[in-house]
Amino acid sequence: MPDQRELATAAALEIPRFVSATVLFQTAMAERLGISPTELHGLQLVISGAATSPTQLARALGMTTGAVTRMLDRMEERRLVERAPDPADRRRLVVRPLPDRLDDVADLYSPVARFFGDRLAKLDRRQLAALLGVLTDGRVFAEQEAVRLRSGSRKEGVD
Repeated sequence: MPDQRELATAAALEIPRFVSATVLFQTAMAERLGISPTELHGLQLVISGAATSPTQLARALGMTTGAVTRMLDRMEERRLVERAPDPADRRRLVVRPLPDRLDDVADLYSPVARFFGDRLAKLDRRQLAALLGVLTDGRVFAEQEAVRLRSGSRKEGVD
């Protein structure tokens, strides 16, 4: 069995491969739905509740509000989302997924969801906690690096 250093090296080398495969999968999903990968990313943010307004989507996607408006126009044409007045503040809009298309998205994701559900079910609490920590820390770091790169800063954000 490999020692800890070998396992850490193998894991570090697998991360970009995993990310690349995920991008390929997301691109294929987007093609199947007839949308761009960015539109699929936006749809996922809306479905998950992570972004429920055009402004939140713009921030999460690193886009201008004008670009998000055009993206939402295309997504509404494909009956993926709808914009509606925010019940709490009618001057604002909320973006909601359309239920009739959620089944299409869920069907396409179901093999991946099953695969990861099966794999995660085989891990014990300690392994799951470690994996969750790496994924959470990695997400936060990637978000910070995206901000840094967009700002033009040269200073790395590694702690």
